[in-house]
Amino acid sequence: MKRSRYSPRRKKSSSLRWLPAVFGGLFLLFALLIAVVDYASFQKPQSVYPNGISVEGIPLGGLDHARAEARLTEAFSVPVELRYQQARLQFTPTELGFSPDYTATIAELDKNLPTRSWFKHLWGKTEAANPMDFPLIAEVDLDQTQAFLTQVIPPRYDQPATATVPILYSTNYQPGQPGYSLQSLATAVDDIKAALLSPDQRVVSLDVQETPALPLDRANLEIFLKQTIQLEKFNGLIEVYQRDLTTGEIMHIALRANQNVTPDVAYSAASTIKIPIMLSAMRRLEEPLPSQASNWMFQMIADSLNPPADGLMKAYMDNDSGPLMVTADLRELGYQNTFLAGYFEPGSPLLERISTPANQRRDIFLDPDFYNQTVPSETGDLLWKIYRCANRNEPMFGGQVTASECQQMLSYLLENRIHALIEAGLPPEGRAAHKHGWTNDLDGLIHTISDSGVVYTPGGDYVLVIFAYTENQFLYDTANQLFAKLSQSIYNAYNPQNQAAWYGEN
Repeated sequence: MKRSRYSPRRKKSSSLRWLPAVFGGLFLLFALLIAVVDYASFQKPQSVYPNGISVEGIPLGGLDHARAEARLTEAFSVPVELRYQQARLQFTPTELGFSPDYTATIAELDKNLPTRSWFKHLWGKTEAANPMDFPLIAEVDLDQTQAFLTQVIPPRYDQPATATVPILYSTNYQPGQPGYSLQSLATAVDDIKAALLSPDQRVVSLDVQETPALPLDRANLEIFLKQTIQLEKFNGLIEVYQRDLTTGEIMHIALRANQNVTPDVAYSAASTIKIPIMLSAMRRLEEPLPSQASNWMFQMIADSLNPPADGLMKAYMDNDSGPLMVTADLRELGYQNTFLAGYFEPGSPLLERISTPANQRRDIFLDPDFYNQTVPSETGDLLWKIYRCANRNEPMFGGQVTASECQQMLSYLLENRIHALIEAGLPPEGRAAHKHGWTNDLDGLIHTISDSGVVYTPGGDYVLVIFAYTENQFLYDTANQLFAKLSQSIYNAYNPQNQAAWYGEN
């Protein structure tokens, strides 16, 4: 039997078999250590804020705590601008009672930051930005804000309205100025608080109440008119009656040789009596007016013709006693000093000798016409009633004279365009619905000149009645300039922002 040649293999050494396990374990241990360190680092507060984080709209993404607080401090330290009309006033937030706490704001922000996923971080996945806006922790001392406003704003910037004042030696005025005041302190405080808490809305427009300029004091107007009369060196008797058609306020002055006298002297009415004639005719006529009556009224007022006045009374009142019917109508309205006692036609008889309180005065007697007389206040009051009838629908004589008829009467008075007396003092923007009057007395001279009407102006309407008397011949140019200056002085008082220049200086 042959011996086998097989010999057993030598076994390899097992001393290195543990090395892979060791290296693997070390790797795992090292990886675990890195993960633990990374996790620990991940758990620490973020050194910078992620994108999308803001406070009151101020972005803080990419900023660390110090820089974030600095940015907030910078934003909320900007002065707040208060606007008062054209004034621009800047105040520090501290002055206005603002106390921010930036440290507390940052701490609250950190506390409420959104939770991050460590696993996403571990695998290098970027988390989508989640915008979050946080409020600023701050206090506003509203009592301090209000106190500051009260102490600073009204004393410096509020201003009262001023009145129009006359300019001596002219017919003009220094216009008054409007006033301004802080309208609502509470609203202003609320608006300032909102601005203090806003990083970009730092302007507050204060609610300012404007009060219009004060009108000319009527006492000053009276003084001004008296000075005008004195400067014109008029030494006769003159009365000026003016009534505001909005308020009803009356100014009535009477001067004789520049000395005050009791108003409502008895004057010859002359053609101003045609206003009551027109009213009495309207009372007895139906609308629409007969063409003859309308034509007569126009001629009587616009052209100041006497025959149409007689024709109206004879045709529509009474052929014999028409003037006395006019007088009766005046008495019904409460006027004791205005009357018509005969027709205009030369040679017409005096129908009645009429005594009145005015023509029985003993201090002043102008020897007025026995046929027609008036006093300024009654003529002015009659125009006041006609105006209210036309514009406020206040019929006269229990509805016998309607608003439309009153409007028609004023339209006739507007057609009396003589470009003199009251009219001469008015610019194109002003209109006068008026009736003038003068006549030769028994001595052949003109002693009394008058003008009475409603004056329409942009700044307000008014009644103006002027009667003037001189013992000698009353020169028309003298009367015209005096009346025009008085008229313009009153017009400019009502229209201080658009005054008329004295026509004689143009």
